[in-house]
Amino acid sequence: MKWPLLACLLLAGFGARAGEDVVFKAMQDEMQRSIQKLQLEKLDRPYFISYRVVDTQSKDMSATLGSLLTNSENRARLLTVTVRVGDYAFDNSNFLSLSGGGSGFATMFAGIAALPLDDNYHELRRDIWLATDGAYKKALEDISGKRAALQNKNRADDIADFSKAMPVSVTDLAPRVDLEGQDAARLVRETSAVFRQAPSIQASQVHFSADNRLERYLNSEGGTFTRLIPRVSLRITASTQAPDGMPLSDFVSAYGRTLQDLPSEAELQSQIRSMALGLNKLQAASLEDRYNGPVLFEEQAAAEVFARNFAEALQVQPSLISNNPQLEDALRQQQSAGLLNKLGARVLPDFIDVVDDPTASREKQTLLLGGYKVDEEGVVAKQTIVVRGGILKTVLSSRTPVRGVPESTGNLRERGVAASNVFVNADKTIAVAELRKQLVESAVRRGNHFGVVIRRLSGKTATLAYRIYADGHEELIRNAELSGMNVANFKDIVAVSDQRYVYTEATPPRAAPNMNAQIGEPPLQSYVVPALLFDDLSIVKVPGNSSKPPIADSPLLGK
Repeated sequence: MKWPLLACLLLAGFGARAGEDVVFKAMQDEMQRSIQKLQLEKLDRPYFISYRVVDTQSKDMSATLGSLLTNSENRARLLTVTVRVGDYAFDNSNFLSLSGGGSGFATMFAGIAALPLDDNYHELRRDIWLATDGAYKKALEDISGKRAALQNKNRADDIADFSKAMPVSVTDLAPRVDLEGQDAARLVRETSAVFRQAPSIQASQVHFSADNRLERYLNSEGGTFTRLIPRVSLRITASTQAPDGMPLSDFVSAYGRTLQDLPSEAELQSQIRSMALGLNKLQAASLEDRYNGPVLFEEQAAAEVFARNFAEALQVQPSLISNNPQLEDALRQQQSAGLLNKLGARVLPDFIDVVDDPTASREKQTLLLGGYKVDEEGVVAKQTIVVRGGILKTVLSSRTPVRGVPESTGNLRERGVAASNVFVNADKTIAVAELRKQLVESAVRRGNHFGVVIRRLSGKTATLAYRIYADGHEELIRNAELSGMNVANFKDIVAVSDQRYVYTEATPPRAAPNMNAQIGEPPLQSYVVPALLFDDLSIVKVPGNSSKPPIADSPLLGK
């Protein structure tokens, strides 16, 4: 596409909106000027430019035992400029240098700038101009360094640096969440006060946050979007120690678009009491030094183990080039840790499919919060079948291609490539009671007297796990840790339940195509996952030493 024609398309696409929005008008006008004039002597001129401006208004507060610890409000406006020189096949991206020159860490974040909060057109233009200039100069340095680094190398893969996408114009404006009301302050105070009745808990906190995130985006291909994404979150944490000093902890988290999406105050207080009671029981629970055999993951633990050990491996890092051999080798090893090399291979049992679907909004009556209409590059959201019949069909990607995935799946999110709403579907399921029975029978055949069921998981540590025996009774065990768990274990799932659990979390993506993409809050992801029975896993006692418990009793006991 020629630059004059491109300018006409931009004017046609932005004209009406620019008159209504000072920020967008400044972005559009500076884009036009950059398209026409941005070239240094006879060096490469940009073939692609994008601007993204994010206005964030946020409120954060936390409380413990009924008293506020923090209460803050913040407003920010951040610009991210992407400039690409060269062409779609070969450009300045996917290059990382540790040299002392311009492409080192000193300019790693070129193209990122704080903008004034006031809608001052001239100041906005000036800041966008300077950020664009910095991004362009860094792009020239990077493409020069990249060409030099490749002079004595043969590229292992002939993969384009950037893929084309159909330009779209999308407006997605949700109602703002109220940041001024007193309901949130009362909620954190009163829910945190419940821990006063739990003197065995050494530390507890309720943290609330809410923000309105207004994004404006345009690129030189003619793509635009404007969206307002409200978000509220509540996280309740509690910790204590067992008599032998082992740390014990648990959490409750909830997310929504409005305060009304969160559980009611009565529900939250009930969950806190259950959490405190569970931690009390864990203090007296026995340790599991080592267990090898079948393990059943139910409820939150099923979603957590799938998210951490399988879904994250779908977010792969593109191949990067560096003028530092050690760095390039480290980057290559990071890429190989994902599922990219398993395309076309069996990664799950043949009765399981996995779908990433940002267009979904609910699972029955439960709100799903990982969805969007377009991703951060303006690519239209779509359902992606990731695994079908146990075979890996694709990984999640952005417009930065990876081997075997030449086009974007529309999964570039706030801080890199990430899943949206993930559904684990199965055409062969059984009831949870039957799963537990199958667990025990399999464990007995392995020479164990019991099987292990995990219902809450934090990373590798089971915060709620039980031994389950043939007669059906359960014994609580504390702080069992999964050992050696990786994506290969998922081929050994032997059965799943006929009921699925919905779990939403905010986790930083594993793979970002450039450093600029790592600015911002972690995206929300929702998982819809059945209970999962694995044939063979290892569980060990959490390693390491621990501090001794406090000498005196808690003052909450009133002694």
